[in-house]
Amino acid sequence: DRDIGDRTLVLEQMLTTGGGWQDQYGGILHGIKQLETKPGLDQIPDVRWLPKTLFNDPVYMPSLLLYYTGITRVAKDLLGEIVRGMFLNKKEHLDILNRLFLHAGEVNDLIQRGQFEGVGRAIRRTWELNQQLDAGTNPEEVQNILKPIDDWLLGMKLLGAGGGGYILMVAKDSNAAVSIRKHLEKNPPNSKARFVQFIVSDTGLQVTRS
Repeated sequence: DRDIGDRTLVLEQMLTTGGGWQDQYGGILHGIKQLETKPGLDQIPDVRWLPKTLFNDPVYMPSLLLYYTGITRVAKDLLGEIVRGMFLNKKEHLDILNRLFLHAGEVNDLIQRGQFEGVGRAIRRTWELNQQLDAGTNPEEVQNILKPIDDWLLGMKLLGAGGGGYILMVAKDSNAAVSIRKHLEKNPPNSKARFVQFIVSDTGLQVTRS
């Protein structure tokens, strides 16, 4: 797993896309987890698995929605702006990054305590902090998708670097989730947009070849 993670990190740099280690380890390793590394070039994540209760409980699963926006973006442009702020030691930038670090611990605690509403609202807060780092993480096309359904949502977040791709949405309850589905299925932003089944993997990413 570590070899795959390291090779992916190197490949991303060779392709000039930038990026870190979190996406590949998040995909390779199964389940819900908190990943943390220390400073330095040798990034070896410390993995702590969290309970999946909120994400596979029949009571809560209908409220977890994964939606492909059909909007593509180049992640390296967004990442470049964020990393530039770090290297320039911009105080406002570093303050937001520190808040994100502390916020991750808060989300960890909410998941362990089984606080579904709290986790939903925390996901909204995460994305708000992301947007403070770079407003480009939430372009106008995405805002137009979310504005009509916001009253039904506890939280939402574009996954990855933002700008497009997939939205994770946490509905207030199963009825709100049904309303969200009906609205977006009736009013898709483009021909590629669609709902995707949300499941927590018990195996992690598996690649085979023949």
